[in-house]
Amino acid sequence: MARRKKNSLNPITLIGGLIVAWGVIQIASDSLRGDAVALTFVFGFAALVIVIVFVIPSVRRNTVLGLVDAITDEHIDALVRQRTMQIRSDPYGKPILDKWHSEVGYFISHHVKPKLRPSQRQLLDGQRTAIVQRISQRIANAAQQRPMLMAVSENMAPAEFEAFCAETLRACGWDVRQTPLSRDQGVDVIAEKQGVRVVLQCKLYSNPVGNKAVQEVTAGKVHQQAHYGAVVTNCTYTQPAKELAATNGIRLLHHTDLPQLEQLLRPQAVQLGLDWN
Repeated sequence: MARRKKNSLNPITLIGGLIVAWGVIQIASDSLRGDAVALTFVFGFAALVIVIVFVIPSVRRNTVLGLVDAITDEHIDALVRQRTMQIRSDPYGKPILDKWHSEVGYFISHHVKPKLRPSQRQLLDGQRTAIVQRISQRIANAAQQRPMLMAVSENMAPAEFEAFCAETLRACGWDVRQTPLSRDQGVDVIAEKQGVRVVLQCKLYSNPVGNKAVQEVTAGKVHQQAHYGAVVTNCTYTQPAKELAATNGIRLLHHTDLPQLEQLLRPQAVQLGLDWN
């Protein structure tokens, strides 16, 4: 059930309230003309009513919205990534937003709300639908500013996705080569930098990636004598795939992780004793 909005200030309400307050002041001024003390009291009371009814709720609401925006910006990259994974299109090309809106609701409940005071949480609950839309629009705008995110679509051919992953790594300073399709041994892309070799299995899917991709790149890592193995997808991973990857030391990546691949692997490089400066 949708929640009813509470005391949302809008320009029409504000203007109407100011007109009513001004009318009351004018009537009181005419009746109390010459009585300075009474007039001062009337003007003071009217100002107090305006502050309590209009100004304070507006300030509180803007404060909460400012906090929501700040917390959203702290997690902007993760939210953009979730958006690209959660939004899919139906057979007619219309975006399906249910999963994405659920993800935003989860973000509000677990990352925004705990950072607010009780009174701010109450206001957030009263404006929840509007705040979900606000965050969704903020993330949509951020996604448009990231060309890499816009370049991948489910309409790409698998070979195009592999080439996209290769070019992204090449642009980040990796020495990259793609394996022949007929004998890839479970590896689509081999990337090297400063003596460190990474093999990648690239999966352009509309459903979560399962165990098979992890098994293939695990074998390919051994075959190519690589330091790291990874699966890259535009989607998500099944829980069994995550468990198998953890057992075999395989990284499960979203394609938006590729520009940060070196940073993601660096901690493990230290554990492996690699001199990666």
